[in-house]
Order: sequence, then C-alpha cells, then structure tokens
Amino acid sequence: MMAEKSTNYFGLPEEFSNKDNSKVVIVPVPYEATVSYGKGTGKGPAAVLEASQQVELFDDELWIEPHKIGIYTHEAVHMDAVIGESPTAFHQLHDVISPIVETGKFPISIGGEHSLSLGAIKACAERFPDLSVLQIDAHGDLRKSYDGNPYSHASVAYHVYKALPQPLITQVGIRNISQEEVDWLEEEKPNINIFWARQQDRWNMHEIIHTLSDNVYLTIDVDGLDSSIMPSTGTPEPGGMNWYHLIDLIKVLCIRKNVVGADIVELAPIPNLHGPDFLVAKLLYKLIGYRYALELGVTKKYL
Repeated sequence: MMAEKSTNYFGLPEEFSNKDNSKVVIVPVPYEATVSYGKGTGKGPAAVLEASQQVELFDDELWIEPHKIGIYTHEAVHMDAVIGESPTAFHQLHDVISPIVETGKFPISIGGEHSLSLGAIKACAERFPDLSVLQIDAHGDLRKSYDGNPYSHASVAYHVYKALPQPLITQVGIRNISQEEVDWLEEEKPNINIFWARQQDRWNMHEIIHTLSDNVYLTIDVDGLDSSIMPSTGTPEPGGMNWYHLIDLIKVLCIRKNVVGADIVELAPIPNLHGPDFLVAKLLYKLIGYRYALELGVTKKYL
C-alpha cells in the first residue's frame, strides 16, 4: 500500500502545521497568464510541495529545526487572469494575505508567475506604509506594459513601485533590461537601487540591505539565480547569483530588517529534473529559518 502524499509543505505533523499555532503561512499560487518564453510556472507550487518532503528539518548552519516555529499550508489561491487595467488586479491573493499580515503571521507565496507579487505587496503595504521591496531577479520588470498588458510578469516591478505608499525598491541580480526601462529610469529617477549581477563579486550585503526601509517585502524570482543551477524557469539568464550569495543576502536581510512577507516565483518545473525544485524547497526552508532564527534561540553569532 502506497503512503499517502502529504498536503502540507515539508510533511509536518499537526503539532507544527496547524493554522492556529503556526507563525508562517505558505500560500501556493499556481498563477500563469502572461509567460513570454518557457511555460509551466503554474506547476511550480506543486513541484515545491513534492520536493519539500525531502528537505532535512534540521538546519546545520543555524543548529535548530526551523519548522518548530509552525508552518501552515494555506489552500491554493486561484486568481483570474489579469489582462487589462484593473483596480482590483490580483484581489484574490490580496484578500488572503491581508488577514495573515494583520494577525502578525508571516506569509510566503509560492508561484506561479511574478505578476502575482503585486497582490501580496499591496496587502503588506496597507499594514506597513513604509514598506520597501527587495527584488531578487534577472530582469528589471520595469516596463509600463508588455505585449499590451500592464500586468505582465515583465511589468511587475513598475506597478509595485507605483503601488507603494513610499516607493522604494532595491533590485539585486539584474542582468537583462530594455531600452524602454532605461529611458524611464533616467527620466524619472525613481527611488530604485539596482545591484547589477556583473558586479556581484564586489557586492557588500550590508550595504545592499542598508538601502531598504525598516519593513521589507522580499520577492525572489528564481531566474535571479544563475541558469546553471536554475534552468527550470521561463526566462533563464546566464551570469546570475549562486546559492551562497543568495542565502547570505537573505540572512543579512532577516537580521537587519523586519521582513513582513515574501514570495518565491517563476519556477517552471522540468520533468525528471528534481534539482531546481529541491533548490526552491530548500530556499523556502532557509528563509523561514533566517526569519525566525532569533525567536528560535539562535544568536547573532552565526552572522
């Protein structure tokens, strides 16, 4: 008789996965509407769920079991495709994230394509008016619209910037940007800090984090990673971040700032290639560990 598949991330027992006691809420969002090259982001949340069952629950860096903070798996959020201008774009996700944030829990959306971030960020910004965004990404995503759609995944950062009460975005890992985006940046001079991938050997993680406000939303497009370790994404780019660059940045962020929400997006699983799926599952668990390290008894010595 085959064992029943777990329906919660990391296959946790009730003690550490129930809704009431968990401080972390994982929200699967299998949204795919505007992908422009490789497809399959709608299958990302399920692939991460499956891979997460293989993640070791003891963290050898932090020397704790992060899952003991409590990790609840929310039911999947299925959003309507957003094609034209809409004041209620991604309202389904907004309406799920808003009460999670209001009750002091930590929401992590698992995508799905990057455009979904707008709904979650709007919900967090209502609670934290000074909210800034740390965007890990290969692409600027600063077009006003793409293929005639203002809510394309290629336009998400532009619309996030416009939606923030006190606009501030720091982008890390960028190595693909259009003339249209450059023209806007040079003309408008928005409050956007870009740390180019080609300069990553000279990055100082503390300087990057210092550009942000006290309350931060973290959005991770997996194509921010180098395509040699993350081929499972619709728009892979060479020259991206490696694993240790990424987790070091997240670690410093979680120690220096109040991270109020996060998402990991743009995983497009490749059949029979498990490495990228597992990478995202491991990344998800590391993020939770860093976010709650101090509450779980880890001292700042591990920095």
